[in-house]
Amino acid sequence: MDGVCVDFLGAAMATQGYDANGYFKRWLGEHPGQLFPEELMGKTPVEFFTHPHLRTAEFWANLIPFSWFEKLYSELDRLGHVIFLTAPISAPGCVQGKHQWLINQFGNDFHEFIFTRHKERLAHANAYLVDDMPFNIDPFVSRNGHGLLFPQIWNAHSGVDDPVAHVIERLEQNLAS
Repeated sequence: MDGVCVDFLGAAMATQGYDANGYFKRWLGEHPGQLFPEELMGKTPVEFFTHPHLRTAEFWANLIPFSWFEKLYSELDRLGHVIFLTAPISAPGCVQGKHQWLINQFGNDFHEFIFTRHKERLAHANAYLVDDMPFNIDPFVSRNGHGLLFPQIWNAHSGVDDPVAHVIERLEQNLAS
């Protein structure tokens, strides 16, 4: 979810007093593809990602979808069965908040999700993982799944202008082969 469907990092920045848009511009210009530029952020990843606000269900439930979310979901749904495979962080409200976010988007009867830090355990020859983190993609692929790296400024596809088109084109190519 976070990094592909919702702007987790922008919200995490805003709740800590950062100007997210300004920092994203600098990140892309000065540190493209770098996972977490400490010198830019002025904090270690542990300091940043353990902020008290990130521990609440409200934070996760109220994350704003990226502008492309509906198009991405629609295109993925057109091509196959979509299941949200999302890794919780070590925060009391994370799973509850992510679950609430999914309910808010899709209704109370929505059950197409799995919360796990072990995405690779669900890999098989007909499974495709769309993720913004290479450290999730690589183990998935090594277990015979297919991985599609979703373009973000913190990964190798940081310069891609249309992330949805990028992913859907590659997925269609993989499905056709």
